[in-house]
Amino acid sequence: MSARIGRNRNMNDIAVSIAGVTINSSTSVLIAAANPNRIYFHVNNDSSPKDSWIKLQPSSTDNDKKGIFLSGSSSWEMQPDNIYTGEISAIRNKTTSTLYIKEY
Repeated sequence: MSARIGRNRNMNDIAVSIAGVTINSSTSVLIAAANPNRIYFHVNNDSSPKDSWIKLQPSSTDNDKKGIFLSGSSSWEMQPDNIYTGEISAIRNKTTSTLYIKEY
């Protein structure tokens, strides 16, 4: 069964959970591949007090610390009425840590 929301069509009834993605402070890391059927996206910073930036661009674009800022144990989500379907990358402020991703 597909769920039609806006211009996107989700062919799955269950969210795709991406196991923890390790990111670091020196290079941008791909956290979600481009998905033209994406209708929802949620990213959760792990419980450590480490800041991250979510970047709505391929990881190969740059290693700048810019984009959507996540402090410590925070999260961010894209709603169906304002969805980005391209590659999503991330970079950490210091050291390495893990982000947890869920998308429909």
